[in-house]
Amino acid sequence: MTLINFNGDNIRNLREYLQREENISYQDFANILADASDIIIRSLEPGKIGSTKGPIYGHIQSGKTAVIITTIALAADNGYSNFITLTSDLNDLYEQTLDRIKRSLDSFQVLGKGDFRHHVGSNSRVPLVLVSSKNTKILPKVLDLVQQLNWQRESVMIIDDEADQASLDTNINKRQGRKGVNKKITELRQILSSYSYLQTTATPQALLLQDSQTSFKPDFVVTTTPGTGYYGGDYFFSDEDFQSSNHICIVPEIDVTSLITNNQIPDTVKQSILLFFLGAAILRLQGSTKNYTYLLHTSFKQIQHSLATELVRLFQNELAVELKVAVRTSLNSMPSQFLSALQNAYRELDQTFHNIPSFNDVIAEVTRAIGSTYVMEINSSTGAGVSPNPSGRHTLYIGGQKIGRGVTVKNLLVTYYGRDANQPQMDTVLQHARMYGYRQNELPAIRIYLPQHLAVRFYDIHVSDNSVRNKCKSTHQAIPVIPLKKGLKPCRRNVLNQNTVDIGTYLGGEKYFPLLPISNPTILGNQTAMIDNYLSDHEEETPYSITIDEMLWLLDFRFAATMSGGAWDDELIRQALSTLKDSPEYGNCGSLVIVSRAANRKKNKTRKYQGLGSVLPGGKGDPPYGVPANIPALLMTRFKGEVDLLPDGTNRGWDGVPFWVPLVRFPDGNYAFSVNFS
Repeated sequence: MTLINFNGDNIRNLREYLQREENISYQDFANILADASDIIIRSLEPGKIGSTKGPIYGHIQSGKTAVIITTIALAADNGYSNFITLTSDLNDLYEQTLDRIKRSLDSFQVLGKGDFRHHVGSNSRVPLVLVSSKNTKILPKVLDLVQQLNWQRESVMIIDDEADQASLDTNINKRQGRKGVNKKITELRQILSSYSYLQTTATPQALLLQDSQTSFKPDFVVTTTPGTGYYGGDYFFSDEDFQSSNHICIVPEIDVTSLITNNQIPDTVKQSILLFFLGAAILRLQGSTKNYTYLLHTSFKQIQHSLATELVRLFQNELAVELKVAVRTSLNSMPSQFLSALQNAYRELDQTFHNIPSFNDVIAEVTRAIGSTYVMEINSSTGAGVSPNPSGRHTLYIGGQKIGRGVTVKNLLVTYYGRDANQPQMDTVLQHARMYGYRQNELPAIRIYLPQHLAVRFYDIHVSDNSVRNKCKSTHQAIPVIPLKKGLKPCRRNVLNQNTVDIGTYLGGEKYFPLLPISNPTILGNQTAMIDNYLSDHEEETPYSITIDEMLWLLDFRFAATMSGGAWDDELIRQALSTLKDSPEYGNCGSLVIVSRAANRKKNKTRKYQGLGSVLPGGKGDPPYGVPANIPALLMTRFKGEVDLLPDGTNRGWDGVPFWVPLVRFPDGNYAFSVNFS
């Protein structure tokens, strides 16, 4: 779709609604509309047979629902009438999404899951949106309704919220075939002859690493733009200097054994709770009427959530008693450990607030409102969820995994991470970044308490996410390469094909070359001559400084034969180097060495004369030829390419013409790339 109508009734009405009801400025809406336009351009043109699919790649807590709604409105103004939105199976989140779509798109007919079985027909004059939870009992009702509506040969736009989670095939490495939600979504798509399948997520790692031939591998990627006042990884984890951060507080990891033995929460947790109460009080004294929240991740075990919840509740009650006594008498009558801790919290907040009220006024406000505090354990055992509109002045949530994907913790001021997973996944850690979001008004009170290693992990993941995001933004392509620090996984392993996906290749400091290079003159064409000309003024065995862009030009040829094997893949090597180019750490700097222009290496006997054993001569050091270890290096070797027949007719040589063989040394570092070789 090339020509887009931006002035339709649906977009005009939505623009005014979002400005009036959700305080989304016209400028922010213009950015959302630009993102929606990118999506519509890449969607299937209404009336055209076929399909297309691609992620809407947002930021954590950046308001992707507004992008979804705007995309629907823009699509309706440009020929689409039929929409299906697939969203969370958590009822609170589902109802929140359904209600927002209904309120935002008041000229649409919007059906929730309770309406599917009883629907008697649509008003053909208005667009219809089916909003379904991703549930194996609900999705068949969607399928039935789609058939009743005769959508099989009409254009349909499917928007799959958090598409990297419940929608992917967890049986990909088993023989049983598809199951669950993945099976139902596949069946829905199979009956449609014309559809666009939009996969919304802030963590697309599992989608990008899908096999190229699967129906869930994206055809394109659209990255979205956060609105004014968004604070995410670029703000909180822009570098590793956590000591100078106004918001990062490094604390020891919570010792669960000590928690149980001592039957009390650590002092650092107590300090974080005090800072939360004081921060909320200061905001109220400065005019805020919001109710604020606190989040404590203790561990992934629910029995420890229960203990932590009880201990936090006891501490809050003890604090409330001491405050009420002190306010009636004198603050100096308070036990010294309480008074000192409150003063420390006040001094900490004084570093980030302007015109902070007096300590006495803040304590008086905390005392007044502390009774309106709820301490809630959030996990599958309690069944409790995060409230979209907390009723108490303060809500303290204690939990683990359930406070993760898609959950918005409204007005969150303080987050405390006590422990983390032994084998962390990039997408899971990012989805737990509930402190990201539109926090401008509350920013002086925001604190993130976490152990040093976990702060480093958030930083490393932010760097990787930025790299992937920038690459997707510039190319709109689903890149099959994810850079990660060693020890991190991009996503859960059971949705990736174990035969084609390597979650840890192209390691820092390691060297890679095509095991079986192309030597056939028909395939090579004028490739050798072009490289000869480019490298004509370079001396052998001498390091030269070049840009990574120049490295990519030299590698923009075919080097690996079809049966080459090994880790080298022409396109994936280019993708990995391109990712490094976008990282400030390397500054688009690389190194080049001409190893030899007359190498006489043969195929290796141990490889049954099907490939090379090595490219570089021995004794050249590591890094070889003295190239810098902290930037990528490209070492080029020109083979003579002579034929060398053995008595049995085996050619341990080549095809009689010269050719170049590249070797890439990745810069030193504790990182790897996850790649899909399909």
